[in-house]
Amino acid sequence: MLRSRQVVLAAAAAGAAALLIGSTLAVLTLRPADADADGDGIPDSVEAATQRTVVAATAGDEFTIVSRLASAPFQDQFEVSYAAGTFVVSYERARGSDSSYQLEVRNLVEWVDRNRNNRIDPGETVNATSALGTTAFANAPVAKTRLESADGGHVTELSIRSRSGNMTLNVTVAERFMRLSGIRVLTPMEVKLDMTVDRAVLSPGASLGLDLRINTTKRLEYGEQSYDDVNMFAQDEAGFNVTGGPPTNPATVFFSWANSAFADGRVIPVTYSNVTNPNSYELYLAYPMSTGRADVKLVHDPVLGVDSAAYEGIVRRPPELQGDLVLYAGSLIAAVVLIAVTMIVADRRRKKREE
Repeated sequence: MLRSRQVVLAAAAAGAAALLIGSTLAVLTLRPADADADGDGIPDSVEAATQRTVVAATAGDEFTIVSRLASAPFQDQFEVSYAAGTFVVSYERARGSDSSYQLEVRNLVEWVDRNRNNRIDPGETVNATSALGTTAFANAPVAKTRLESADGGHVTELSIRSRSGNMTLNVTVAERFMRLSGIRVLTPMEVKLDMTVDRAVLSPGASLGLDLRINTTKRLEYGEQSYDDVNMFAQDEAGFNVTGGPPTNPATVFFSWANSAFADGRVIPVTYSNVTNPNSYELYLAYPMSTGRADVKLVHDPVLGVDSAAYEGIVRRPPELQGDLVLYAGSLIAAVVLIAVTMIVADRRRKKREE
């Protein structure tokens, strides 16, 4: 039984590779530098040269995404894995620098803003309205959809609905840049995480909060502007950078979020507060409520991503950007092998836990 499951996982990864190879070879042909076929604000020549190889595989309540960029002489790779309410983001750049963090989606909480500063301070949480993590997401299956973007790149969407039915996680990753709104472009160096609280029942006068935990052994730093905000792929975002390696060759991954969310269709502010412990960082995202409604639907969209050194090298390379078909194909094969091995190992770990 175990062997047949492993074969299925490996076959799924190989099948994804075949589809990618068959449909993306022509994409690497560069268009004029000023052309922008899909209207996302990114020149087609930049998109072609920075297109990443993305392979995603699912198994039960887990998934693994491997994203590689290879355009001589620049290469790097990042991975996002998920299991039962916990994400792991890791990044490896050339010459060995790497960084990573683990993000646990822990609880939905009620809080009362006693000092009226629109953030969750010590003593202001009333109770956990709903436990998340393994309580809500263990054995909650991952649904996978694969689409084409307007310029021929591929987009993978992964969706997980909690077993309690009150929260849905929607994950989106694209090979190329993709405009999501007038102020937001999804880059190929990141994974967008749409979190929807389908129904939260609050006490009178209480607001909603999200309890998260970041675990890392690398350097962690908060910034009032996210990577996407600084680089004009988004507006009004904040987040954390997690950096490993020497200052001369750093590798940085990030977790960021918009400073606004939608509660019952209305735009509301989002604030954060934190508790720091050795190698971990407990983070509260606060959603102040002003309507007095007890039953709330909330939508917020954090991002898990990397500060890609390969991307920076390519876009700054004179005089003409150039996609490398051989490197792209090799990158795809390497990603498929890696993801197949990763999912088989994860499956073995899960089988051992169940025995």
